[in-house]
Amino acid sequence: MRKLDAVLGSLLLTNALWGTNVSVVKWAIGQWHPLAYSLLRFCIGTAVFALWVYIRERSLRVERRDLPLLALCGAIGIFGNQIGFMYAVRYTPATTVSLLMITSPMFAALLAIALGQERVGWRHWVGIGIAGLGLLLVLRGSGATLDLTSLRGDLFGLLMAASWGCYSVLIRPLMTRYSASRISVMVLIVGTPMMLPFAWHQIATQDFGAISPGGWAALTYSLFFSLVFTNIMWFGAIHAGGAARATALLPLQPVIGAVVAAIFLGERIALLELVGGVVVVVGIILTRRDAHVEDVSLAD
Repeated sequence: MRKLDAVLGSLLLTNALWGTNVSVVKWAIGQWHPLAYSLLRFCIGTAVFALWVYIRERSLRVERRDLPLLALCGAIGIFGNQIGFMYAVRYTPATTVSLLMITSPMFAALLAIALGQERVGWRHWVGIGIAGLGLLLVLRGSGATLDLTSLRGDLFGLLMAASWGCYSVLIRPLMTRYSASRISVMVLIVGTPMMLPFAWHQIATQDFGAISPGGWAALTYSLFFSLVFTNIMWFGAIHAGGAARATALLPLQPVIGAVVAAIFLGERIALLELVGGVVVVVGIILTRRDAHVEDVSLAD
């Protein structure tokens, strides 16, 4: 019982730190260029996390045949996801970004179906349809219109959600051959440098002297509390309590994100957004109940 309580505590804290990070980044990019912030965060965070994994496993080695898939996962799960996340936070409220995160499993289900990794039943399609309806409600509640200026933050948010959902499906074959923590750090090592060509100008033009202590504190939070420590706690919880238990609590993250945005940023969640978020969760639950997933076991 003590072990299970520790796992639950780690999972709750991890989701709280992840959810809070959306508001932290939203506040910080008033002082930071988005990709300068993201690149510094991931360069330092990757080095620290890689050291932890190496100490734990005594190796970061992966087979040469797996490098192309690692590169693809890095391009989608790190580069694409960070482009989507940072500019979604810049152009749309943190509450909306948090709610759009809920849709990642919907995109994962669609890709898994396309790749033949899941056998599809009628409830699966109904669940995807319901989740899609919920997504439309979230977008409508956020005030999005067909005007590009209005839509751009939501489109970046969808890129964030879709890239993470697709990454979670593409990474499955590697999870059968390596530990989850090793694969995660290798994807970070491969994907983080991909941001450099796009972030270089922002790094070069960033006025580091104008960043307040609060701005540096925000980067420190995003780096250590939302990247390094959460990864360590997440994989520790998976090892102790199983992946199914860990992923079951992930819907808490956007809820916490919306609450934190309301308290610290003064944002207000529209009723239609809230209803849409609930509808998305219902659709995803139906999708998962009907799915028969193959080759997704985690090798810890």
